[in-house]
Amino acid sequence: MKSATVVPEVLATSTSRSTSIAPEPTRATGAPGPAVTRPGLIPEAQRPFGTLNAETARAFAVAAHETRPFARPEPGVKPQRVLLVDDSRSIRTLLKIYLMARAFEYIEAESAEVALAELEKQPVDLILTDFHMDGMNGADLAAAVRAHKDPRVTRIPILMMTGDANAAEVRNKGQKAGINAFVRKPVSCAQLMTLVDTILPAPKKE
Repeated sequence: MKSATVVPEVLATSTSRSTSIAPEPTRATGAPGPAVTRPGLIPEAQRPFGTLNAETARAFAVAAHETRPFARPEPGVKPQRVLLVDDSRSIRTLLKIYLMARAFEYIEAESAEVALAELEKQPVDLILTDFHMDGMNGADLAAAVRAHKDPRVTRIPILMMTGDANAAEVRNKGQKAGINAFVRKPVSCAQLMTLVDTILPAPKKE
């Protein structure tokens, strides 16, 4: 199999940290809360996605009040579907806010194992995955996708994120597994959109 082209990380490491997705501390497990569509900063007891660190909380505050491009589905254009894989519901929600400039449909998975199960149920155009998760990590997920029996699945572009201090080692693992792009947390809206637009161009009218 031809190796995937990895977008240079320099594309995603140069903007401000103050409005960006940041790595979160270890969270206690518990029953999942209700789905969140446009979160703001609300009291901890009411937050369905658990504890946020200060930097991620600031990113939510900015996202809740900032004017961002919002794309609506165009007639005759089939929406592209993104699989978001992260054990933090808050990060998955923030990723959706950051990607509002594209009229995506979303599937959410809290683990690589759940993500692989979702790939058996429905087609996906892009995978955004964290590296550190319980069970399989993001590189393990990428390797499983590239080894899938369905060639349509093996061709799905994969963007992997990490807040790991040893980002170079994580990036190397991702490249060996077949990722298309890599970015270190914290990542801003502009950084994320640059990478996504590079590995998954917007669709054209049919």
